[in-house]
Amino acid sequence: MTSNTDEPTVIVVGGGIAGCQAARELAVDHTVTLLERDNVATGATGVSAGLVAPTLFYSDRPAVATYANEYVRRFDGTNGFEFHERDRLDFVRPTDRKEANATATELAEKGFPVGYLDASAVADRYPQFDLEGFAGAVLYEDTGWVDPYTYASAVRSTAEDAGATVEAGVTVTGVTTDDSGVTGVETADNGHYPADAVVVAAGWRTPQLLPDGASVPVRPYRTQCIVLEPESPLSDDFPLGRLGDEHLYFRPEHNGDLLIGGAHEPISDPLAASTDADESFTLEVADFVPSFIDGFEAAGFVNGWSGVDTASPDTRPIIGPPPGGPDGLIVATGFNGLGVMASPVVGPVVRHHLTGVSIEFSPDVFDPDRFDSVTDTFEYVSTSEI
Repeated sequence: MTSNTDEPTVIVVGGGIAGCQAARELAVDHTVTLLERDNVATGATGVSAGLVAPTLFYSDRPAVATYANEYVRRFDGTNGFEFHERDRLDFVRPTDRKEANATATELAEKGFPVGYLDASAVADRYPQFDLEGFAGAVLYEDTGWVDPYTYASAVRSTAEDAGATVEAGVTVTGVTTDDSGVTGVETADNGHYPADAVVVAAGWRTPQLLPDGASVPVRPYRTQCIVLEPESPLSDDFPLGRLGDEHLYFRPEHNGDLLIGGAHEPISDPLAASTDADESFTLEVADFVPSFIDGFEAAGFVNGWSGVDTASPDTRPIIGPPPGGPDGLIVATGFNGLGVMASPVVGPVVRHHLTGVSIEFSPDVFDPDRFDSVTDTFEYVSTSEI
């Protein structure tokens, strides 16, 4: 591959939503080639639940939450993409009521549409839930979900419309360098691709592709989802939900089925991990859901799956130059199951680090050098409470 323009040449490694967003952002004034070993959105992106709730996860960074929220709404309708806005309920046990009420009050004071509902108010608004044992729920009214494959495909198309080239079936084996910095990537299929900069957004594989001296603290973990068919399709206003102590989250499907996710666990060999949902997880869901949501006493099992995602030590993405890396190298990894939700920030943060241009939120929360030490043996922090 060679550049036909005077624009800087960038290789993006990885065709998940993070890589597609980086390619889309840079293609307007860079010669961008995205290389994906399989097909776009066939990794962690394709098996995700597609939840969008940045207010919850970036309440301490309101500008980040606002940017991500506004992005999906602006992008709605682009290249077949749809954002499905739905309320979200984070169900609260009596022991957590005071803290949950304080959280809702704090977020409301920051201008977010968040409030606390006691059990009777939840029952009035959403009578399909059995709230025995719950004090109430924190209600988020700026949340929703997307189909992750459609979303990534739409972002890819936008990147290509801006001039990016996407090559699937190309396995990158490593980033190449010289004394001045990055020189490109080596592939198992097509040899060397020269570039002025490289963005590695390859999930748990990212550390394996970095040159000697560069490091990033991430580790793989396995997550699971199943889909149940209720006795009658869920209503058009059925919300997203989270049950933290049950380590479960859920959202409706297009056709009125229910997607339920959880069962996150660290793994040592991602390539050996099963792609099916475990029987134990399926039985756990089958036991719990009928006692919590009406209409699932005779629910049908539609399908189930498992995927491998990438964790960081503090459960937030790592976006920027990795410690010890050469000039021109950027990583975007460690999304902790929140890749779709956090993806709007990837493009601006990557652009900021490559060009120095300012952006409308501080990128320091994503800095790769924010950790005291770099290791892949950090204590696993579950994000099953998504």
